[in-house]
Amino acid sequence: MNRSETILTKDQIKKNKLNMLEGLPKTVIIGANGFLGSRFTRFYRQFYLDSIGCDKFAAQPDIYPLDLLAPNIAPLKLSATGHKEALIVASITNIDECEGNPEITRKVNVAGTLELIRQLVAEGIKPVFASTSQVFDGQTGNYSDDSVPHPINEYGRQKAEVEKRIGEISQGNYLVIRLGKVFSLENDKSNFLGKLATDLKNGKVIRAASDHIVSPVLVDDLIEVVAYLQVHRFKGIINVCPKETFSIYDMALALAKAMQVDVSQVQKVAIDEIGLKTTRPKNNSLFPDKLLLERQLTFTPLAVCINTIARKWKDN
Repeated sequence: MNRSETILTKDQIKKNKLNMLEGLPKTVIIGANGFLGSRFTRFYRQFYLDSIGCDKFAAQPDIYPLDLLAPNIAPLKLSATGHKEALIVASITNIDECEGNPEITRKVNVAGTLELIRQLVAEGIKPVFASTSQVFDGQTGNYSDDSVPHPINEYGRQKAEVEKRIGEISQGNYLVIRLGKVFSLENDKSNFLGKLATDLKNGKVIRAASDHIVSPVLVDDLIEVVAYLQVHRFKGIINVCPKETFSIYDMALALAKAMQVDVSQVQKVAIDEIGLKTTRPKNNSLFPDKLLLERQLTFTPLAVCINTIARKWKDN
């Protein structure tokens, strides 16, 4: 090794990443108790200890109640407390629930969310809205930032409507982060790779669709990329994911091999054979057009994540 080369510790790497995000706008998190919201809240509070977190179920004393059925941000005093942007990750995400109860779920995912956005804009707060690859029909895959949505289920239709209307409401001062399959390295019931690992370890048979193609993204990477987009004042709709795409079957099989369990536990099927209540797009993979231009941004390869998960589950 050259004497001028330096091996950075994990803490130094973390510090360097935080330095890159100097100028991150103070952000209120809507949906602070959820899978994404809780992690974003911890992240933002590294920069601003008093970043406000809101949720319908305000279980903790530092999380404020806010119900998208009747949103009211006035008590939060966002402008007075220096908040500049709002991350909206609150919604009803259960695809079957949206399909079975379209009127009720629309009141939250569309009407309530758009009213929240109106209030934020009136307060001078830039909305950052989390959307989904479910806005596409899954016929082709590799959908770009500018691909025209064509949803085939109610959840996708609801998200697509907010995508369509947020620009007009905010007069162009908005950011939509369109997400694929988000996962973590933790044993979390909301974490699909963690659930797969648990089922494999417990000897369960997994019927995994080989024709269901997705864009998986590690939640830690997602948070850093969104923060980067905020620092650099990005606007519009951006696919936040790596270039890598995988079928659910390929991911389950790779995980089984990494865990050294019997690969026959993973059964290759078509998505139509699984018997889902609601139609899902088969290939709703995303292509990160705008992110590819940002050389500083990197994503953790899925193979690395799978090996990490396999070691953790083996140790447990």
